[in-house]
Formats: sequence, structure tokens, C-alpha cells
Amino acid sequence: MKYLFYVFFFIVFVSFLSATIINVPADQPTIQEGINVAVDNDTVLVQPGTYIENINYNGKNITVASLFLTTQDTTLISLTIIDGNESGSVVMFESEEDSTAVLTGFTITNGLASGYVPECCGGGIYCEYSSPSLLNVTITDNSAGGYGGGIYCNNASPNLTNLTITGNSAIQGSGIYCEESDPFLVNVNIINNSTGCMYGNAGGGIFCWDSSPSLENVTISGNTSYVGAGIYCAVESNLSLINVTISGNSIPLEGGPGGGIYCGGSSPSLVNVTISGNFADGYGGGILCDNSSPTLENVTISGNTSFAGGGICCGYSSPSLENVIITDNSAEYCGGGIYCLANSSPSLINSILWNDTPQEVYFGVDWDPNSITISYSDIQGGEAGIVTNHNGTVNWLEGNIDEDPLFVGTGDYPYSLLEDSPCIDAGNPDPIYYDPEDPTNPGYALYPAMGTVINDMGAYGGPYAIGWSVVGLDDNIIVHTPEVFLHQNYPNPFNPETTISFSVTQTSLFVTLDVYNIKGQKVKTLVNETLPAGEHSVVWDGRDSNNKRVGSGVYFYQLKAGRFEKVKKMVLLK
Repeated sequence: MKYLFYVFFFIVFVSFLSATIINVPADQPTIQEGINVAVDNDTVLVQPGTYIENINYNGKNITVASLFLTTQDTTLISLTIIDGNESGSVVMFESEEDSTAVLTGFTITNGLASGYVPECCGGGIYCEYSSPSLLNVTITDNSAGGYGGGIYCNNASPNLTNLTITGNSAIQGSGIYCEESDPFLVNVNIINNSTGCMYGNAGGGIFCWDSSPSLENVTISGNTSYVGAGIYCAVESNLSLINVTISGNSIPLEGGPGGGIYCGGSSPSLVNVTISGNFADGYGGGILCDNSSPTLENVTISGNTSFAGGGICCGYSSPSLENVIITDNSAEYCGGGIYCLANSSPSLINSILWNDTPQEVYFGVDWDPNSITISYSDIQGGEAGIVTNHNGTVNWLEGNIDEDPLFVGTGDYPYSLLEDSPCIDAGNPDPIYYDPEDPTNPGYALYPAMGTVINDMGAYGGPYAIGWSVVGLDDNIIVHTPEVFLHQNYPNPFNPETTISFSVTQTSLFVTLDVYNIKGQKVKTLVNETLPAGEHSVVWDGRDSNNKRVGSGVYFYQLKAGRFEKVKKMVLLK
């Protein structure tokens, strides 16, 4: 899958030890003074403590880090604090810094951006015409009188990895504000941020305007706003969401739309996404589509509530739903599952609509007519249960059923299917939809898909099922596929040697395992051969291809096996 190939590019941690390390407060009394004397590739290494200051990288591609950098001790993130003292943005990138400008291992707090644009933007982090790397950072309790309480991005594409963004506030984009920006988020929690609930407030978690960020392993939860409490995306903001949870976001103000996601003139892509427990007083508890055509694959939409369109509300939109579960959603007025307000044409394949109230599908009255196309799906009430109000067309194609899907109801996958579910192996029989194969039981689907490799109805069947690509939510970013498992090296950090383990579940795959330095230069090839299926390990002794010992720092190891590749980091300390 395409997102696996981004991994090598979004983590940039430190420069070589040969660059200058400026210790704060031993060498310089403040972080900013450390930055002022630094040059590109230097590291400003900060001892634990609270630093009352507002810092600016001033165009320098340097690393500013707590001792987390050298110890990998996550407790140091909360013990090393940059406090903005309500005197502007806490950290500023505004001079074309690139991805080698790194901020890592801090808590960023108490920023207050006020006044007029741009001074009112970016309470925690201000990022304009820059693409820095923020790694292992907590951004909390910052505010902006305008945009971006936690992070403000304008014409910027930062790498945001292992972040917690919580308790921030702004008029728009209380967690993250993106304008003409394409940030890359991996392992990020955006929780309990608020724009307030006045008219015009938008994007409690993320606000996107003509922006297309990529999100992998992201949780957006507990945020509030007037429009798009979880995500607000407008003006061709075509986000990519993979392994994302959007839950418990709310719009309490009367008429507010898009509790989970608001799509206006945008067509985001959602793969392996859960949208649950969101609330909108207006339209679209889970998703509001306004002149938008999002694509949903292996998505669960459950337990959302609104005035109309508890799960999804569509207006002049044509969303595509493949292997989607819409269940247990409710609407006060109509369309507990899907509400087609006007001139909308959703299409469903291999999907389940069940136990939504008051109706599974409802067409608006006295608006432009709608249509819906359904195949190989389980719809409670069948075709007769779709309320068209004589204002549209139902294209009821082959393979549809009206039977209790028999959800498991508990555990990590409560909407997976029991063994006797009528939805197992009942999806589109075309081979392109086959469930991922269990490598330990060939011919049968990899859990949580069920049955054989024939596609199931629901969120756990099909080529993008969770079993096909599961990414860990911890710092190590472990990627599992049916063919390759790459493990974190041990010990890590290490000196003088470390062991790298991996497994190959297909026979006779050609495997390479290479070590790279921070500049992307190959240091050594550890494996370059065809291997049998099974567990394998190799020891790296910290030497390069010329048998010379390398310096301390962060290195990457890349495994390639067949068409799959994985990259992970390791730290050599001396």
C-alpha cells in the first residue's frame, strides 16, 4: 500500500555527533540563545526544567531536543517544558526551515497568539513556508485569538510524529489549522481541543482550507466546535486518513453540522477509519458531505447522533462506500443511517446498514431528487425499508440481503462477524475484493475478516481490511502484513551491538536489510539474499561496509521483502 513508502521520509531526529552540541543551560542560559549561536546541523540539547520563553528557529536547520533524544525516556517529555508565558507563539518556524529543523522531546504550553493576522495565529506552534519535523512533543493549553491553537500551518508541510495535541483553543482549528498546507501526521492524538461553539467557529480537532494532510494512526477525540468538531475540510481539502479514529467529538450549538467530519467541496479518502460516538445538533452526526465525494473503505460509522443524518448526511454529494458498517446511529428527525438531503448519489458495496433509527436511508422531501446504488450489502428492511418520499431512485443491484449480520458485540472489533453470520463470504465475488489470506491457514481470511478469502460484507472484509495492514500505535510504528514482520531492534539504544529480528511468511522471498544514516546514506547491507519462511535475526556491530565504527546518533534500518518495505529507527550511544 502506498503509505508504507512514506515511512522513510517522515522521521528526522538528530545530526551526526560531529556537529556541535550546545547544552542548555550549561553552555547557553536559554534555548533561544542556544539557537542564536547554532548553525545548520547543530543540536541544542536541553536539560529538564521549565523554560519561560518564546523561541524562533530563524531559518536554521538544527535540532532542539530534550534529553529524550539521547535516552528515549518518554517521561522527559513532560519534564522539559517550554512555557510561552502568554506572550505569543511558543515556537516559530517562519524562515523556510526544512525537515532537518527538528523539535523533539518537549511539552509546549501556555502560548497565546493575539492581535491581528498573523500575530493571532499559532498559540503553540507557528509554521509558515516551512516544513520542520516535530517528534515526540506534547502541545497543550495554548490558545490563539484567530487560527491554530495548537499548531498553525500556512503554506507549510511539517512532519508531525508521536504528538499529543490537547486542551488548545482558537476560533478555527483549535488543534491544528491548515491553509494551503499538507502536513504529515503519524501516531498523533488530537483530543479535547475547542474552538468554542459560536457561529463561524470550525475545526475543533483539525481545520483544513485548500489543504490535503495525510493522517496515519491518528486519534481525534473529545473536540468541540460549531462546524466539523473532529475535522473541518473545505475548498478541495482532499485528506488521506488511514487507521484513524474519530470519536466523541461534539457540536452542541443549535444547527451545527458535521460532528465527526465536515466535508465542504472536498473529497477525502478514508481507509480503516472508525467514526463513533460523535454528536451534531444539526446535520451529519458522523459525516456531513456538502458538495463532496469522499471515498470510504473499511470504515465503521457507529453510535453517532444528530438532528438528521445520524451516520452520514449528503447534500449535492456522491460518497463511495466500500466495506463500510453503518450501525447504531440515530437522528432526531430522519435518516439514522444515511440522509440524502438533495441531489446526492451515494453508492454502497459490501456494506452493512443495521439498527439505525429512525430509518436506515431517507431521501429529503421537496428538494432535488436523490439516488442510491447498493450491491452485495446487508440493509435492514431491504429495498422496501429505504424511504424515498417519491423523490429519487433506488438502484437495488445483485447480492443484497436483509438478515441480522450477527456482530460479535465485544472486544477490540465489536462489529466483526460471528462464525454463522450471513455476511461472511457474501460480498462481491470479484477477486479484486478478496479478503487478505491468513498466512498460517492458507485459503482462509486473516482475522478479523472471516470465512474464506472471498470478501465479507462489513468493515473487516476486502483488500483494505485491518488484517491486511495493521500499524502499531506506539512509538515504534510496527507494520504487519501477511508477508513481512519487522521488529524493533534490541537493545535500543545500544552500544556496541544490537539485534534486528524479522519474519518472512512467504517462501523464497528475496530480502534486503540495509542500515542508513540520518542523511539517507547507506551505511551497511546486513542481508541481501533469498530467505525461507520463518523467523530471522541479524546482529549489527555498529560498523560500516568498510568495517569502521560509526559515530553515535540515530540510524535507520530498512527491510525489503518482495513488494513490501519497512523502515525503523535505532540509536547508537557511546
